[in-house]
Amino acid sequence: MTETSTPTTTPEAYVIERAEGTSFTLTVVRAADPEAPTLLVVPAMGMPAGYYDKLIVAFAEAGINVGRMEQRGHEESGGRTAGWGYDFGYADLVDDIAAAVDRLGELVPAAAGATYVLGHSLGGQAASAYAALHPDRVAGLVYVASQTPYWRNYGPGFLVASQAMGLIGRVVGHFPGKQLKFAGREARTLMKEWARYARTGRLRFGSPARDVTAEMRALAKPALVVSIEGDWLAPSATVDEIHRRMPGLEVERVHLDEPGIDHFKWARKPESTIAAVQEWLAR
Repeated sequence: MTETSTPTTTPEAYVIERAEGTSFTLTVVRAADPEAPTLLVVPAMGMPAGYYDKLIVAFAEAGINVGRMEQRGHEESGGRTAGWGYDFGYADLVDDIAAAVDRLGELVPAAAGATYVLGHSLGGQAASAYAALHPDRVAGLVYVASQTPYWRNYGPGFLVASQAMGLIGRVVGHFPGKQLKFAGREARTLMKEWARYARTGRLRFGSPARDVTAEMRALAKPALVVSIEGDWLAPSATVDEIHRRMPGLEVERVHLDEPGIDHFKWARKPESTIAAVQEWLAR
């Protein structure tokens, strides 16, 4: 496949190699205008990238260049399954976003300087950390059904559940999300760091652990924050916590209340989300 092609809404797949020997796929769908804004979609915890197929084609048809990366541990090919023999955390998710942004900049002229990053749920958390650490590579942030998972915005039951999930990962070697009906098979370090985030409201990751609270608070970027009516995984209070924890963001807030969408299904029925993104980009 060549590096340039005629603008088309046909998805193009590019493999990105990791230093550890695994790889993931960046899927690019081009808008008719190569200079149109460019958006990178970062999936939610446990979500296969293919779930967003309709979304990325719809973005391109709406005039927005788009890339979609795979979530580590959930690659269609080239990756590894989380377990005792393979572990990762937020730092690795941030590294994957960095690699995807760099590759997207090579492929789409409008993304060469900086790109917009759309994070869904956990993808928004990783996108926040990436933007805080690499602000010059991000033009703006879009959060859809994403949240700061601080327990006080959910209640004590969530605190207990989140800490149990982190503990299960350390005991079993991975978090068996499919069996427990929450996410997928997830890495123990990712779940340990996510549980700590839920307990403290502060994102710390890596070895040795790095607290990126100061960098996140200092980040000054435009942001579109989208919540969904009835979304129990990302209720409005947890969505609004993003801005409270990142006060430097210039936030436009949108709440979608329509039948047929929820924490996940908005990506399969993306018209209202895309309209909100278009309006925000045109501001």
